[in-house]
Amino acid sequence: MFELIKLGLPVVLGNLGTMVMGMVDILFVGRVNAAAIGAVGVGTSVFAWFMMFGFGLASGMEFLVSHAHGARDRERQCRYLIQGLILSFWIAVPFTGAIFALSHQLAWFGVNPEVIDGARKYTQVLSFSLFPVYFFNVLRLFLTAMGQPRPAMVLLIFGNVVNALLNYVLVLGHWGFPPLGAEGAAWATLVCRVVMMICMGLYVFSWDRKNGHPIRKFGLKYHADGMRQLWKIGLPASLQMLFEVGVFALATTLAARLTTDELAAHQVVLNIASLTFMVPLGIGSATAVRVGQAMGRGDQKGARIAGWQGYQLGVGFMAFSCLSLLIFSDSILGFFTSDVRVIELGKSILFIAALFQLSDGAQTVGTGALRGFGDTRGPMVFNLLGHWTIGVPVGAGLCFYWGLGLRGLWIGLSLGLTFVAALVLGQWVLRTREVGRV
Repeated sequence: MFELIKLGLPVVLGNLGTMVMGMVDILFVGRVNAAAIGAVGVGTSVFAWFMMFGFGLASGMEFLVSHAHGARDRERQCRYLIQGLILSFWIAVPFTGAIFALSHQLAWFGVNPEVIDGARKYTQVLSFSLFPVYFFNVLRLFLTAMGQPRPAMVLLIFGNVVNALLNYVLVLGHWGFPPLGAEGAAWATLVCRVVMMICMGLYVFSWDRKNGHPIRKFGLKYHADGMRQLWKIGLPASLQMLFEVGVFALATTLAARLTTDELAAHQVVLNIASLTFMVPLGIGSATAVRVGQAMGRGDQKGARIAGWQGYQLGVGFMAFSCLSLLIFSDSILGFFTSDVRVIELGKSILFIAALFQLSDGAQTVGTGALRGFGDTRGPMVFNLLGHWTIGVPVGAGLCFYWGLGLRGLWIGLSLGLTFVAALVLGQWVLRTREVGRV
């Protein structure tokens, strides 16, 4: 358990740093108006589809690099790093263009007219941060899979400080700069992501030099077998993330059909739920690495133990999170906005978000544990079934046809998430039994 915590804590803090960067944008634009909050929410949702698909493709590195690290095969580790960077470049270029193009089609999705102009500007600027986000993520996964998550954590903390400063200057208009609102938040995030990518690249370059230049010896060479393995594991994982994150992005698009205050309340609560989600996400990532390293050593028992320890940590934290959201709902919502109407609307759905914390923790850590076994197809199918055959239809029906509004939308999301958690747990139990018989 100690080794999992030792690896998981920096990963969790790094994930929180990623999430806090988006929260800082919300905090600053929340001092502008509800429309600005909605603009950031819509733009972030559009960006999230493409960002998470790329993250999913690269996530195969957690299994591949950690497995190679457990087997002490440094050449394979570096080969997967180069393939991850090449793959990220391949998809970053067309995806950036796609995000930019979609920013002009927001009215087609039924987004509230009050929000469209700010959302378009925010999305266009943010689209250019996809390339540095992908590269930073690949380098982060490479180091984490070798048990070195701290550099990413430190850089994300540094990035958040810079982002907050730039938001103060660009969103609100200080030091001679005009107040740019939501667009200013996008520029702040773009600058920070570029700086973080450069710093992470320099760190990996330094690591390569200290360890006999294994990356330089391999070179920026395409390796067909390595790329094939990355696609084999990463594609189902990317679809799983797309199904999971995409359902919340779609929920934001659906909420954008409601009033500006309802969209703002939805975005605030979604940010709160996303913040707590970062903890089991980090634990799940650490669990994937620990399980993968154990399998690389041929230690099946150690792999099972690491997986169940991940469940204990992840679900335990989310139980604490559930109680905190229920007890301190007013204070938490008030931290994000001073708009009384938005706070009241937020309280009605924060209660639902609190209840699905346990399911969220269980499915996230379980997905990470399965990824350590190289199993990404199961979670992909489960997320498709749970979110898109239960969560979206039920949520949309309750919201628009049964008149429950935001509450109905979030009830649907909660039901879908709970269904996914149950299926992932069942798959984990089956896989551990199979390994135990080997």
